[in-house]
Amino acid sequence: MKRKPEHVTAAAFIAVLAVCLAMALSGGVRRLLGDRTVDIYLYHPGEEGVTWLSVVDWFQDTCEILCTDELPGRVKLKEANAAMNRAMGKWIFEGTEMVRLNNGYLAQVAVVDYEKVSPEKGVIAFRDFVEEELGVPYLYIQAPCKLCQEDPQLPVEEMDNFNEQTTMLHSKLREAGVDVLDLRQSLHEEGLDHYGCFYITDHHWTAPAGLWAARVMAEELNGRYGLGMDSGRLAEEKFTQRVWEDVFLGSLGRKASLGAVQPEDFVLPVPLEPVHVTMTRYGAEITGGFEVLYDEEAITPENFYEGSSYGALLRGDCGYLKVENLDAPDGPVVAVLRESFAGAPGPYLSMAAGELHLLDARYYDGSVREKLAEIQPDVVVSLLNVECYVHTYFNEVH
Repeated sequence: MKRKPEHVTAAAFIAVLAVCLAMALSGGVRRLLGDRTVDIYLYHPGEEGVTWLSVVDWFQDTCEILCTDELPGRVKLKEANAAMNRAMGKWIFEGTEMVRLNNGYLAQVAVVDYEKVSPEKGVIAFRDFVEEELGVPYLYIQAPCKLCQEDPQLPVEEMDNFNEQTTMLHSKLREAGVDVLDLRQSLHEEGLDHYGCFYITDHHWTAPAGLWAARVMAEELNGRYGLGMDSGRLAEEKFTQRVWEDVFLGSLGRKASLGAVQPEDFVLPVPLEPVHVTMTRYGAEITGGFEVLYDEEAITPENFYEGSSYGALLRGDCGYLKVENLDAPDGPVVAVLRESFAGAPGPYLSMAAGELHLLDARYYDGSVREKLAEIQPDVVVSLLNVECYVHTYFNEVH
């Protein structure tokens, strides 16, 4: 005798509830055994006394506290849920600002109103400092984001407006005389595949895209300011590709879980000719070849949910990082106001400069302006991606 569909559905629902109950009970046992990370509290009626709504809220809070990330089986349950959602064709991930694009890539989405926060004011003030007090040129470089301006691939068009708001910002900056290099346009002018320049499971661009961007930036700095960077050293034919297969699960992939996406390859362009550099990070110097500029051990993480191959580039986020090119000690000194998108082009940009100084206002403890005055660069650029909240970032630049 065949079971009715509603009976099968009910059985599946009860099974899921049983798993959730087991997880909660596991958390309760851990609390009884003295695990203080499971911080539950007793129900206390409010001024209105015992109400149904307050009891439900307390019960929900208790379940969320007990079902912590450390519970056995939680990750597998999350993966099973993600696999089911994918089979059902769901493109939005609850509890996150993340969607699956029409082409299968994961992306974060948000809406911003630059008319209200006026990010151009912070950029213009910083440009004035660089040009008037340091006496060197300033270039605002726009890194693209995962969403293509010409082909966003969004399930719903109104879900994100960062590209439109960024274009508006550029207009205001140019009106104020700020030099702008929009790598979104450069990418399409050179016929590159926008989405091919990004990871499927991460919001960052790839290391090969970083090599391309570093070459474009070096050529632009030479053309605009006669800087004398060795852009020829960044020609594509002077590199070979190192490939680590199926090792990278990006930040978006970790949120979605392995039930929704699969790990992808990590590709790193490596120069064919020897490179000699000294990198100073958190006060510690490392001298050697190109391998100094990335952490190979971090490329293959022990746990997909805890490691990040992209974080291997420049050995991760850092408030201040200096790379000295020992092959061209008399080359130009370039200072970059950065965020994490500088990780991909940074190693290659350092090969074209004499010194590369990378300052991240999000993590730098001191005064960015005082540090730049100490560095005495030949040029200052900012490299921020489209989805960087520009007004918030420049509030940290003092």
